[in-house]
Amino acid sequence: MRKSFRIFAVAAVALAATALTAQAQGAKQFGIVAGVDFADMSGDDFDATSSKTGFMGGLYVAIPMADRVAIEPEVLYASKGTQDSDNSSVKLNNNYIEIPVLVRYSFNNDGGVYFLAGPAVGFSISCKLSDGTNDVDCSDLDTETNTTFGGVVGIGFQKNRLGLEGRYDFDFGDAFKDVSGKNAVWAILARIMIK
Repeated sequence: MRKSFRIFAVAAVALAATALTAQAQGAKQFGIVAGVDFADMSGDDFDATSSKTGFMGGLYVAIPMADRVAIEPEVLYASKGTQDSDNSSVKLNNNYIEIPVLVRYSFNNDGGVYFLAGPAVGFSISCKLSDGTNDVDCSDLDTETNTTFGGVVGIGFQKNRLGLEGRYDFDFGDAFKDVSGKNAVWAILARIMIK
């Protein structure tokens, strides 16, 4: 629990510092993204799995860099993992605080379609294997999670303060120290601009 709090505190401080810097530079957007994700894992140790449904959401700051281009750091909670393809009650729930730093290109200054892409780092805050009735911590199974480094690509549509986007979030390396498996997540997110 102490590790989770430290990770969350670092992420919150990083986003707050970015927001203050952005405010000084005349940032145009600060808001919330939230929605559903469909997570699965690929690798030598995950060959009979299917996607599981979870939640992804958090805060973003869009810092204008040029006409139609912004840098968008985010702090997100992301439910990742997978489930057994033969028994959907057997699930691996690996939850993250994720910090993507995305480049966002809008095709029109007045809103509409946009594209985003960039790197992301993920810190596992809880990892459990569930059979539908019992949950076992991954650490009790001698499985240690890695900090993940990956990428995000997406496309969306925003008009005024509301938007909707689809994104693909993937790992470059394994999510565990001793198990071969990478996260792969499709997400559909609503976007609400606060300021």
